[in-house]
Amino acid sequence: MTAKEAVPARDSEPAKEEVSVIQPIGFTPAPVSSGGRKLLLSPKAIAVVSCLLIGALMLVYLLVARSLIFETQPGDAKVTVSGLALPLGDGHLVLPGHYNYTISATGYVSQSGEVEVSSDRNSRHAVTLQRLPGHLQVVTEPNVPVRILVNGADVDSDNGLAADIPAGRKRITVLTERYLPFSKEVEIEGLDNTQTLNASLRPAWANVHITSNPAGATVSVEGKVLGTTPLTAELVQGDRLVDISLPQHKTVQVPVPVTAGVDQTLQTVDLAAADGTLRVVSNPPGASVTVDGEYRGQTPMDLELASNSRHQLRFFMDGYSTVERAVDVRAGDLRDMNVELVPVFGKVAITSSPADAQVFIDGKLAGTAGQTFTLPTRSHRIVVRKAGYEDYQTTIVPSSKLKQSVRAVLLTGEQARWSNVPAEITHGAGGKMLLMRPDAEFTMGSSRREQGRRANEVLRKISLNRPFYIGSTEVTNREYRRYQRMHSSSHASGVSLDNDSLPVVNISWNDAALFCNWLSARDGLKEVYRAERGRVVGFDASANGYRMPTEAEWAWASRYERGAMRKFPWGDSLPVGKNSGNYADSSAGQIVPAVLRTYNDRYAATAPVASFPANHLGLYDMGGNVSEWIHDLYTIGTGLSLKREENPVGPQEGDYHVVRGSSWKHAGLTELRLSYRDYGAEARNDIGFRIARWVN
Repeated sequence: MTAKEAVPARDSEPAKEEVSVIQPIGFTPAPVSSGGRKLLLSPKAIAVVSCLLIGALMLVYLLVARSLIFETQPGDAKVTVSGLALPLGDGHLVLPGHYNYTISATGYVSQSGEVEVSSDRNSRHAVTLQRLPGHLQVVTEPNVPVRILVNGADVDSDNGLAADIPAGRKRITVLTERYLPFSKEVEIEGLDNTQTLNASLRPAWANVHITSNPAGATVSVEGKVLGTTPLTAELVQGDRLVDISLPQHKTVQVPVPVTAGVDQTLQTVDLAAADGTLRVVSNPPGASVTVDGEYRGQTPMDLELASNSRHQLRFFMDGYSTVERAVDVRAGDLRDMNVELVPVFGKVAITSSPADAQVFIDGKLAGTAGQTFTLPTRSHRIVVRKAGYEDYQTTIVPSSKLKQSVRAVLLTGEQARWSNVPAEITHGAGGKMLLMRPDAEFTMGSSRREQGRRANEVLRKISLNRPFYIGSTEVTNREYRRYQRMHSSSHASGVSLDNDSLPVVNISWNDAALFCNWLSARDGLKEVYRAERGRVVGFDASANGYRMPTEAEWAWASRYERGAMRKFPWGDSLPVGKNSGNYADSSAGQIVPAVLRTYNDRYAATAPVASFPANHLGLYDMGGNVSEWIHDLYTIGTGLSLKREENPVGPQEGDYHVVRGSSWKHAGLTELRLSYRDYGAEARNDIGFRIARWVN
């Protein structure tokens, strides 16, 4: 019956009591095995998976890893690599990265380092281990203490054992006293091994038989006593000096060349009686002494004299008479001798200019000039002194037979200073220069009334007192070509201007200034002209180097004489004096348009310098030959002021420079005058120059 059938209708009450009650029953779960939860994979499956995973990892390692191989010397060296490194054949299998390694072998110095293994290639390294030093035991026959040298250098050794010798071929030298050096090439194998070297030593001495007369003399070599004669001694080879000595006799030194193994007998040595000693003293001391004509020294001194013989002694000293003595001494004697020297005098007369100067002799005031002094006949230092003057000094040795004289000319300080300045010098290019010491006031230029005067000859009042050197001649082609080797002064209508002794021409003022600077540098002087890129831009008036003369110096040197100013080089009037200079004469008619028809100087163009007489100061060609570049820039004064100019040098800036003096082209009255002034900057074939320099 179904449940539906068993439920009666609600409105049927009698049937309610007959309904059956459903009772619950107990639940019993399904049985579970005693092994716990059931596994998804069996143990066998897990083992298979693990093997596959390890294989995959190994495959990845093999694919990524690279070989690291060390090629070692020696080949059996042990190689240790840090990190994960799998030994593989001759090397290791490693992943890319940095690894430390250590390589070691018995007998070798271990070597460590670091290598980097890249991912794109295997790594191979060659490593050579250094052998450990070796040891050498030297065994000698005979057995003696030795020194050991390795390649010429001493090494420490103990009983013939030299330790820690670097491996390789070495030159071993064994040294010991009284034996010849032993030397041999030895291959030191190293590896901390000890090798043995047997050295058979040969004697380095020879037997030398020594006798003396008389016998019983002591024999010593280098301070070591060997015995008494007669004696056979073992002497080490080499040049030996044998001393043979005996009381009351002279010691004899015998040089003996000794060759190892070659015995010899020396010739009997005769020992002479010993010298005697003579102790000599003189009054005053310092006397020179000769014995039998041989100089022996100065007193006081001890003289060693041959015994049993008579000797001639001579004592002499400046200012004293000579003393002679004869003496003999016995062997080993010590005697004294005192000698009294007698002074000898001479007369010296001393005068001075100016008079009444003080006289000092050997540093002491002796009197005044005009006296005669009696002095010992030895060297004396004489000083003559007077206030306002420099000292006069000399030395003199008076004579006992002849009266001597000293004349002292005293100079003022200024005179003394100038006495040390040479009156003539030669500059580095070979030209001569004369010293000028002007002290003059003069008027430079010319009067407006002077015939031939030009407007630029303005009168200027000059004071010139600065000393200077000036060239006695114009600079020659020879001198200039020491500066510019290829310079040519060319020619004038076929007449050469280029011979060595002719004045240099066809140079600009700038060329002349640069020559001066070159000459200053050559002679170690300070350059006067300031140059930039080969052009002169100024000058230093304080410099002591070479330059061209200033216009004031040139005018003074050419015109000033006895307080007056010359008009022409030869005098103050025309006509031109005979042989007075090189001008446009009759021989130049084919070259220049105007000439001096009645004058002939024999030169159509330039003449060799110094071909004509010098002026009153010793300067040549101050008129004629070539006109001369002047230091000063060209200016024209107003002529309204006669304010005195002291040692003028001209302005620093301008376009043209002064030209002074006539030349071989000039024949006119204007140009022949010494006051004639020209100007320019560029080269001409009738302009040269002479040099000057200040004396500071």
